[in-house]
Amino acid sequence: MKIGLTTLGLDETVEILGTRHRDEQLSTGNIVAADRSWFFTLYFDATGTEPWRAAASQNERLSRRGGQKLQL
Repeated sequence: MKIGLTTLGLDETVEILGTRHRDEQLSTGNIVAADRSWFFTLYFDATGTEPWRAAASQNERLSRRGGQKLQL
């Protein structure tokens, strides 16, 4: 928050991964919007084929300057 990032879904993601997938290995991936206004972290099973959860961070400074809006 100090550097202008708002994170969505991280608390829920950590809770779910900690309770449901505690002893399982996982793979992660990242997606960055072309204008760098959004960053997504994806969590997959150990083989990287089944997505488990995701979290998103919005760069408030870039979004205020006309960055992309997240559409769910």
